[in-house]
Amino acid sequence: MNQHEMLPILVALACAVLMVTLWKQLLILVLVGVVLIFCYGLYNVAVVMAG
Repeated sequence: MNQHEMLPILVALACAVLMVTLWKQLLILVLVGVVLIFCYGLYNVAVVMAG
């Protein structure tokens, strides 16, 4: 295998390691993002209903 074939594998491995080590932080970030989007959506609905 040459370097060009190794690069995607190394990137995938690095991502896998990051996911394993940081999955709790990532999960919290995703949950916070979902809650923020949900609240923003509710706010928009409330504004439309009030308007």
